Amino acid sequence: MELIIVIITTEVKLKMADCCKLVGNFNSATSFSLPLGCFISVNNNINTEFTDHQCSDLIGGATVGSLNLSGYASTQVHIGCPGRAGVQVLWLRKYDCATDTVYFIYTGQGRSFMSGEFDDFSISLNKTASTGKETRILSASSQSGPTGLISDIIQAEGIGMTYGSGPIAFNTETGSGSTLSNMGIGTGSYYLQNFNIELSPGAIPVANYTFAYNP
Repeated sequence: MELIIVIITTEVKLKMADCCKLVGNFNSATSFSLPLGCFISVNNNINTEFTDHQCSDLIGGATVGSLNLSGYASTQVHIGCPGRAGVQVLWLRKYDCATDTVYFIYTGQGRSFMSGEFDDFSISLNKTASTGKETRILSASSQSGPTGLISDIIQAEGIGMTYGSGPIAFNTETGSGSTLSNMGIGTGSYYLQNFNIELSPGAIPVANYTFAYNP
């Protein structure tokens, strides 16, 4: 039997070490610094809108980054009924092709919703729709067996949201209340686009955020 020996050079080893970084060392392994709180997921990407513009004869356009963060909203397992809440903040985007910069102009708090028990969370709709503008939310699945829970709750509709729990608090009444300081990715602030939180019995609640930014 012929013996084949594979030799890995030092250069290859160094390249492998550069990409094999443990997520437990996130803050020290990257230039991105998370705020205080228990985060479990960080993802970002960029998108360029290719259109004709007057700055040059080249085809180009605005490039906007998207940052998605997920973190535990509490340190306790939820033992109450199911619940969910969310908001979508409205921003007008204006592109300055001379400086290749996108300006985010706050235009409103956006639609929000909330259903279920949030007694242990500092969360509320800034404006609640009038009586009769509520929605019944029904959810049931037997995929995991007949012991699955039925969720039959009333969802309140509204405008804007104030959220004071973890890991990132905000108030969409103003643009500044919906803006997060730069943490190491991109060239400026982060502008809250979407937020949602879900309460599931027997699980720790998770809050999800989507921010837009200039790369």
